[in-house]
Amino acid sequence: MSRVQSPQTGFELAPLERFGAQVSGLDLRQPIGEPVAAQLRRALAEHQILIVRGQSLPPAEQTRFARCFGEDEPGIARRPASHQVPGHPNILYLSNRPGSPTTEYGVAWHSDGLAYARVPHGATLLHCIACPPEVGATLFASQYLAYEAMPADLRRRLRDLYWYLPPIAFSEVPPGRGLAQPMVRAHPVTGREFLFCSPGAQRIRGLSRQDSEELLRIVHDYQVRERWVYRHRWRELDVVLWENCALLHNRDDVVDFERHGLRAMHRSATCGNFAAIECEAADD
Repeated sequence: MSRVQSPQTGFELAPLERFGAQVSGLDLRQPIGEPVAAQLRRALAEHQILIVRGQSLPPAEQTRFARCFGEDEPGIARRPASHQVPGHPNILYLSNRPGSPTTEYGVAWHSDGLAYARVPHGATLLHCIACPPEVGATLFASQYLAYEAMPADLRRRLRDLYWYLPPIAFSEVPPGRGLAQPMVRAHPVTGREFLFCSPGAQRIRGLSRQDSEELLRIVHDYQVRERWVYRHRWRELDVVLWENCALLHNRDDVVDFERHGLRAMHRSATCGNFAAIECEAADD
């Protein structure tokens, strides 16, 4: 692995094989300062995922670190208190413990908020509190690489298309109206184009249901091909931060509490930058 060291900050980045980078030389319990935060924001834009191992990070410090990447995503604080870390409404407690209300979080390919929110989440941060070895990896699929692998004529076709957010649970689609997102967006920092489509999308503006389904099948096939998937194998005290805009993620397998033991995460998120447009409702 190549290593990049910043003389201004002292932290190191070790890029992973496909995308993502491991960060060393930081203690996230301590304030990092704006020069470090700015370099980390740039690193996140370039690498999509940042991994910091061995961080015993209390919830208050997790919130402080997450805010280096944007304002708190307000939807977390609106979740039921039983989903949150007590006393910290901007952090969700994800657990496989029997009876946990968050057991089913992250069970399919998705990007946080993309399928239901007017503004999908910006960055997501997971701090691993407990995890059994060798199970429960998280998969990340780069939507840069998916888009770049498409034939040029397909890329051109997608650039002018929008997909309707589906009417699912927690949807922010207004009654009698629709919300739509473009199939392709460009990153505001890097300028790279990426697929911006929820695997739950069912309809494309201006296309019939049949034509929508056919095109979305092609798109969804590209989105999660193994060639552009990174599998993160968790260790206790990992901090993993990623940009939602150009990634999909999914749980690799189910971690059974009785068989494997406790798997628990503290989850934070920041506000995103890619608002859906309000439009007509999708026809039936």
